[in-house]
Amino acid sequence: MLIHAFDPTDFMVCHNLAIQPLIMSPSCIASVDQGVQAIHMRVEDLSLEAVREGQLYSALTPRARVFLLGFMLSRRMTITDGYGSQRGWSSEDLLIRIYGAELQMEEVRRRVAPTAPSRLGCIWVAEEGPASRAMLSRMFGTDRRIVSVAIVHSINLLRADASLYDRFAETGDLNAAELYWQGHELNGHWEILLDGAIRITSDDELQMLLQDCRDAGHCMPSPT
Repeated sequence: MLIHAFDPTDFMVCHNLAIQPLIMSPSCIASVDQGVQAIHMRVEDLSLEAVREGQLYSALTPRARVFLLGFMLSRRMTITDGYGSQRGWSSEDLLIRIYGAELQMEEVRRRVAPTAPSRLGCIWVAEEGPASRAMLSRMFGTDRRIVSVAIVHSINLLRADASLYDRFAETGDLNAAELYWQGHELNGHWEILLDGAIRITSDDELQMLLQDCRDAGHCMPSPT
């Protein structure tokens, strides 16, 4: 069994889940949506320079959105809300560090594991268990709802030890980044990078997640 941490403040995630209990990677969306297909380019097919400059051409995963925020903040770009007001970020330094770390991880992936899915174009899932739930709780605190999911479509995937990513992000140890992409184990905090689609397997968990979305202020259909 697998689990995934959903963000109920993410309108697009909530909107999509209200339509059907599926979350898809950009490549998967492009295979069924002609509008996305018309602009879609896999991260894996972009030049590293394009990725460095935030030139991502497709639907954006949650990690890709964080990456782009970090890119814009690193370039001192002005970020506004839907009303044209400039937005401030209490975690600017963290977002910029994530941008830098993910850019380096993408460079290492291309060198060490070029057939693996990019962290910027995939869905994250973890194996069910106390260690995985604790890992997700440490990563997101109470900001995410952890639910049971199943993989319903797989274009590509990689099973990697997140503790190796943590070591790289904290220390800059490129050897840890290489071991991550090679599938080696450090502390056994396994995550699966999935280019594909997942489905929430429990209707009770889905309804609780949709209620979280409503509580976050999103206009959602009432539960049936």
